[in-house]
Amino acid sequence: MKKNFVLSLLFFNIFLFGQTDFENSFLQGYLNFEKAFQLLGGDYGTTFFPLLNYGYGGRDLALSGAFTAVADDITTLELNPAGTASLKYTEIFFSHNKLMADVNYNTIAYTMRLNDLGFGLGTRILYIPFTHYDSFGEDVANGIISYTVITFNVSYNFLRKYEFFGLSVGGNFKLYIYGVPENIYPSQTSVNIAFDLGLLTRFNFLKAYKSYEKNFSIGLAIKNLGPFTYNEPPPTAIAVGIGYKPIEQILISIDFNMMINYSELTYKNWNVRTGFEWKFTKVSSLLFGVLISSSPSFSLGVNLDFDDFSITATYNPDLIDVSRFSVSATLKLGDLGRSKKEAMLRKLYSDALKLMAESKYGEAKEILEFILKKDPGFTPAKISLENCNYQLKLEKEIKNIYENQNKLQ
Repeated sequence: MKKNFVLSLLFFNIFLFGQTDFENSFLQGYLNFEKAFQLLGGDYGTTFFPLLNYGYGGRDLALSGAFTAVADDITTLELNPAGTASLKYTEIFFSHNKLMADVNYNTIAYTMRLNDLGFGLGTRILYIPFTHYDSFGEDVANGIISYTVITFNVSYNFLRKYEFFGLSVGGNFKLYIYGVPENIYPSQTSVNIAFDLGLLTRFNFLKAYKSYEKNFSIGLAIKNLGPFTYNEPPPTAIAVGIGYKPIEQILISIDFNMMINYSELTYKNWNVRTGFEWKFTKVSSLLFGVLISSSPSFSLGVNLDFDDFSITATYNPDLIDVSRFSVSATLKLGDLGRSKKEAMLRKLYSDALKLMAESKYGEAKEILEFILKKDPGFTPAKISLENCNYQLKLEKEIKNIYENQNKLQ
């Protein structure tokens, strides 16, 4: 029905004004379609290229975009560029998003982490089949109008230690391309640039379970900074988010978003997003999200998370404009040996503690020095090494005192 409505709207405008000039009839018809598309962002007529504000369509969509502080899978690439410095796995991501009628967009992305350095690359494209009819109802041009975003990401986690997650800082460089076929309208394709900045940290707060992961996170992202196009700014926005896991099976997230533009419709420039995830089995999760804005919506999703891959299906029924369905898959290509290294160092640290309990400080010292050589941020090993050195110093002093007493005798 919506497809028929959009096509009828295009034809009605062209016929009503009776324009025989190809250029004017195309512009009038397409602007009506553009209006319908921009309504998806809840901020019609104030920015260029609204697709820049869309996520990839995995767990991020299922949580209604409340992902700035969650940032624990590859979809952080678009929502908080700092998150790639702490991802557990190297990942490849695919998604298909159906918006309305035959308007869809697809995504492919890749991320890798080398210790504290993360980087990624993602591409998404939205395509709109378009046919132009003249005032006599004849097909005079057709093709695909496309919106393409190519994202290059790099991030780094500073100050990481055993007990402190650190502070991740990341940035994206984006190329976004507005493509109009020459047979529809010549010289309208444009290539533009934008930038994202992000911060992320995690710590423990009111944690009711035992795990090495931190259960509370805070994130900040400034998205789509860049030059104007056709006298309109990109959809620049600031997002501040928190993520909290009171127990291991429950995740709660909240994002506060403010769009920065030059619109007088200030009531449309903010929104609040909140998400909830319940992991009810080892591999299965239910997700729910709510977007509170001038165009409110909610999301329902299911995630299956296995050792080597995950699958997410999400339905996003918009309460005012159009609904959206998304299905995505992520391939996990390993962690480059980080988990084995961490397990080995923890085992060695446990062995060192046993040797210290047996007063074998010399042997314990060798193990602790090896641990710190492999991971200088392993704070417990550093503290234990100081204790070993102190005990070895005491042993030496006691030995010297004993030897001096023997000499006096």
